[in-house]
Amino acid sequence: MKTLHIIRNINDELARTMMDSAPERKGNAIVLMHDAVYEEFQAGSMKIYACEEDLQSRQIERPYQKVSHDDIARLVLEYDRAIVW
Repeated sequence: MKTLHIIRNINDELARTMMDSAPERKGNAIVLMHDAVYEEFQAGSMKIYACEEDLQSRQIERPYQKVSHDDIARLVLEYDRAIVW
């Protein structure tokens, strides 16, 4: 089952624990939003996206694939489940 993790607060230890312990990490992905875009996140085999609007408003760059709010909505539909942290 593919899971999309939408992370708004990178300091959420439960989110990190749950993602690290997920048995099927390969098909999972992460979307960084709000203040989570400040973090340089390591996710192993998981694909990482960053909300383009949040990066622009904070005037920062990250090496992740940039996605718009519309793209995030499409990703939610592509994955079997989405969890917002």
